[in-house]
Amino acid sequence: MTTSTTGWTLLSTAAAFKAAYDRSDNKLIVFYFTQDNCPPCNIIAPLLAPWKTASAYSGCLFYEINESHYSNVPSDIEFSEITSFPAMKFYKNYENTDDGYIKFLHNSSVPLTMYSQAETFINANKS
Repeated sequence: MTTSTTGWTLLSTAAAFKAAYDRSDNKLIVFYFTQDNCPPCNIIAPLLAPWKTASAYSGCLFYEINESHYSNVPSDIEFSEITSFPAMKFYKNYENTDDGYIKFLHNSSVPLTMYSQAETFINANKS
């Protein structure tokens, strides 16, 4: 049984991933992409964990996708853009944006910078 490294809801199928981001309820949706044996992922995951339960982020939804345990990794653009781990994608009202997501962070070699950028982005876009 695969467990989430962040305590966020763990998604393991393409259908679950699509259902999570294809929404129009104005919630900020955060996806954390990780994989097993990823040292930068091990650095950032404990920092992300508190976001799910923080009252300041109650208008956000948080999901984790572990590529090492994902069933039938989709070939669509939403997943194929992930070329290094960790990575984060942010969605809000998916149908209203040209490329779906509103922010894509993939500074895998600098996980603490990615964490800081993600936190700043969430604080600016939560509601």
